Amino acid sequence: MIRLIFRSVTSRPLRSILTFAGIAIGTAVLICLIAFGEGYRHGLQRELDRSGVQMMLVPLGCPYDAAARVLRNNTLETALPEAALRATREDPAVAVAAPLLIAAVPHRNDKRTDLWVGIDETALLLKPWWTVKSGNRWFATSNEVVLGADVAAVEMRAPGDKLFSPEANCEFRVAGVLNRSGTSDDSVFFIPLATAQSVFGRTGTLTAIAIRLKDPALAREAAARLQRIPGAQVVTVTEMMGTFLNLIGAVRTLVLALAAIAIVVSALTVFNTLLSAVIERTRELAVLRAIGASRAQIFLLLIGEALLLTLFGALAGIALAFGSGSWIEATAKGWLPLAPSGVLLSISPHIIIRCSLLALLVGAIAALYPAWRASMLQPAIATKSE
Repeated sequence: MIRLIFRSVTSRPLRSILTFAGIAIGTAVLICLIAFGEGYRHGLQRELDRSGVQMMLVPLGCPYDAAARVLRNNTLETALPEAALRATREDPAVAVAAPLLIAAVPHRNDKRTDLWVGIDETALLLKPWWTVKSGNRWFATSNEVVLGADVAAVEMRAPGDKLFSPEANCEFRVAGVLNRSGTSDDSVFFIPLATAQSVFGRTGTLTAIAIRLKDPALAREAAARLQRIPGAQVVTVTEMMGTFLNLIGAVRTLVLALAAIAIVVSALTVFNTLLSAVIERTRELAVLRAIGASRAQIFLLLIGEALLLTLFGALAGIALAFGSGSWIEATAKGWLPLAPSGVLLSISPHIIIRCSLLALLVGAIAALYPAWRASMLQPAIATKSE
């Protein structure tokens, strides 16, 4: 039986190769999308956990969008009055209130936008995991800059080097380079808050205030008081988590939709190949029936061919997933808002096993009708028709 299955599959090489390729592509897309979906969810959770923020004070507008943008070091169209910082720090429930001024500066020479973030020393209390690859993680003078890992690599700068920004029309001295954190901090230029306000013409204003409470149980009372600050609104970590969970839900929907398309295409490929094979091999199958093959054996023969094609296609799909994973990740990141930094697509063994088993199941199901049709052939009638 096994030798007959191999002979049947290899007797029509072009059709088998096309079927094989369709299954491989479908399996690769399925593996990459599921791996990306899981990586996206874990990445968002990691960035929220590492932000050290329990509450965010943002300008009036959409609070959820504002909080999500600030956590990703993105700019806002509106601003907070600096007086909101004093009011926040005076609240008895607030342990740390770290002001942020975020400016997006388009780079003239390259098609990229630099993110500059003005901070004061309270930012270090929210980011205790910050470590430096070289230099210092804080500023000795007002014209110094601390570079994220990716920024330092792009700018090719080390501590002590000068960094001139024609877009900001200002020269800085590199104070330090941060170790890679896997968050959006890797792509940021950090400068003193007062310097950022002066350079970007934002004197007296802030983008947001990141807050850590003395006791998380005080969140409701603190939010009620901070909500009364003119021109500001409060977003708690629970609300931010809800926003991120909605993003994760959108990712899952996208993944399931694209995975369903990949599965349907693979199933149709197997179905079309086997149905065509049954029609073309009517005499051959009838002869097998005439020399004693049972209907069950004919049925299993076609199912075996489908499983063989699907198995080799799935193995090729696994190799293709590893080869094209980075491209698929880059494409998917372009579709999705607030995609976490770092590598999100990590193909784990359990994802490979799940997708391979699903591919085999889809192949077997797609072969059911062609196999049943082949098993129902009447030897005498089929032979006579030839």
